[in-house]
Amino acid sequence: MLRYVLKRILLLIPVIVCVSFIVFALMELAPGDIIAPLITEHSTEEDIAALRAMYNLDRSMFYRYGLYMFNLIQGDLGVSDVSGLSVWDTYISRLPNTLYLSFAALVIGSSISVPMGISAAKRAGRIADTATTTFTLVGMSMPGFWLGLLLLLVFSHHLGWLPAGGNREGIRSFILPAICSGLLLMATATRQTRSSMLEVLKADYLRTARAKGVPEEKVIRKHALGNAWIPILTTIGTAMGVSLAGSAVIETVFAWPGVGRMTVDAVVTRDVTTISGCIIMTTILYVLLQLIVDLLYAFVDPRIKTQYAGGGKKKKLSAVVSASALAPSGMRQEAQPAADDCHMQSDQKGFAIEGQVPAREAEPLSPTPEEQPEKGTSFVTRMSIATGGQSSVMTGADEGGVSGEAKELIVNKYRKRSQLAEIFHSIRRNKSAMAGLIIIAALFLTAIVSLPISYESVTEINAMARFHTPSREYLFGTDNMGRDMFLRTIYGTRYSIVIAFGATGIATVLGVILGSLAGYFGKVADEVIMRASDVLASIPGLLLGMVIVTVLGQSLQNLIIAVGITTIPIFIRITRASILTVRSQEFVEAARAIGLSNIRIIFAQVLPNGLSPIIVTFTASLGLSIIVAASLSFLGFGVPVPTPEWGSLVSAGRDFIRTSPHLTTFPGLFIMITVLAFNLLGDGLRDALDPKLKR
Repeated sequence: MLRYVLKRILLLIPVIVCVSFIVFALMELAPGDIIAPLITEHSTEEDIAALRAMYNLDRSMFYRYGLYMFNLIQGDLGVSDVSGLSVWDTYISRLPNTLYLSFAALVIGSSISVPMGISAAKRAGRIADTATTTFTLVGMSMPGFWLGLLLLLVFSHHLGWLPAGGNREGIRSFILPAICSGLLLMATATRQTRSSMLEVLKADYLRTARAKGVPEEKVIRKHALGNAWIPILTTIGTAMGVSLAGSAVIETVFAWPGVGRMTVDAVVTRDVTTISGCIIMTTILYVLLQLIVDLLYAFVDPRIKTQYAGGGKKKKLSAVVSASALAPSGMRQEAQPAADDCHMQSDQKGFAIEGQVPAREAEPLSPTPEEQPEKGTSFVTRMSIATGGQSSVMTGADEGGVSGEAKELIVNKYRKRSQLAEIFHSIRRNKSAMAGLIIIAALFLTAIVSLPISYESVTEINAMARFHTPSREYLFGTDNMGRDMFLRTIYGTRYSIVIAFGATGIATVLGVILGSLAGYFGKVADEVIMRASDVLASIPGLLLGMVIVTVLGQSLQNLIIAVGITTIPIFIRITRASILTVRSQEFVEAARAIGLSNIRIIFAQVLPNGLSPIIVTFTASLGLSIIVAASLSFLGFGVPVPTPEWGSLVSAGRDFIRTSPHLTTFPGLFIMITVLAFNLLGDGLRDALDPKLKR
């Protein structure tokens, strides 16, 4: 165990070096420099040269980076380029506030989500399960900044129970941001708890425990939950890491003086030293959190604990295995799957199961030789045997007694559909998936209908119509500039759809290519690609997006690039895991034998047989991209104003939430409904492509 901990801590060193260099280089590429605000019209060439020498701008970027890392080794994060204060002192003074929020989110989210998820799994298919599933989907689809504004509107402005922001009133100021963070974590953890418990509740060992008379409460708590803890812990740890790294949104909404808000201010002012220090320290905290989650695995799963045993124990175990191999065949026990096969790998945007044991291939429908019907067996009887006894139509009828229409009906019923038709058939039978598909179709139709609307009509100022409430003339009211919020919200649909498919498309193409190369070739290619993916995944996605937009400039195209880059590690891991389960199949060996090139084998043979998890991830990432893009726009790093993107509309209306709540209500609803639709469709696709559910 100690050796494993030391190894993970030592691995932090290259991660910190790579992360710091990426952030430092990106900020160096940003237009302008730190001395630009200090130069006036009276500054001479000598004054400018002196300023450049003071900030080492007359040296190369590598010199400045080396100097920064030399100071970092000594525990010095440098001095702020703007305020002149120590970055370390400022960071340490704000870190407790951020940790309080993350710890509160952990306590609130886990204490409610685990019992709620267990209860929903025990009552699967009932009203309680449906209500829980709906609650979690809505919670996952709701952007954090909009949820925070709603809490402020209800509990601060209307009821007056709690302060509107800041930390001047002690625990009363802490309640709203803590609840907001906890609700977001609770939705994700409840969903995973329910899914994990459903996997184990019908297991054979639970039936055995019940048959032995074990109380149901002990069966659920000890046997079922004990075997479902790993994905639950992974989800909670990942959600807490996202909460820690993405605290900038919550802290901005509630004016909470934490590290996230400090980072946002540093990016706005191009304070390179402060940005580098904040992101490096946040990365260290995030990786340490993942280390803690990995160590917790050993306490909930004894199979994983054996991985951390010392070398002597491993040798002893090997000796036992060798001895058992020499034992008579009747005394050998069936080999158990290795713990490595279920080891979980996670990141701040999501998690994937690497090395997962592939599911058994579905048994053929054709009967075994012993089950082959005799020649005189009727057509319907043969169809019943071929379909596992599911056909009860006209059983016992002889061959001549079956009409041609009945034969055609039976054949059409059990005719195998194409994969695409099978997916659509499954989605059509899934009411929630169909609802999501209908909403998405309506959004596309709305975007098409909005094409004749000109940009000038949604940005034109009308001072005579300021702050109109929703009415027949203005369905969504008007904003502080007198602009029609209905037109602006409808016009913003095209931006969100383009961002969702553009960013996810970039992540899918790059992630699938890199993941395919890593999974197929392995060895050096796998190590290089996966280590680069680990470094990229270690940088908090929202913070990396802010830096990228700052470097490239505010525009729709740059926002798509920023959101897409932060999602690439998810697709690399998913694709690699899919390729690993397919590359050793016989048809791949046959393709090599006939001389096909590796590239053709990867993209024409291997990848098409591992597309199912990639398709599901693509659908789920569409909603995630919308939330990330809206969050960046809310913080001021999205498309430039007055472009009516949904996140920027919510940001523009938060200053008037007390008197004109409609300014934030309708754009926030559109974000939530759109993300909810993609999540519903993603769940339907997952069910349609899951071989377990098919069986």
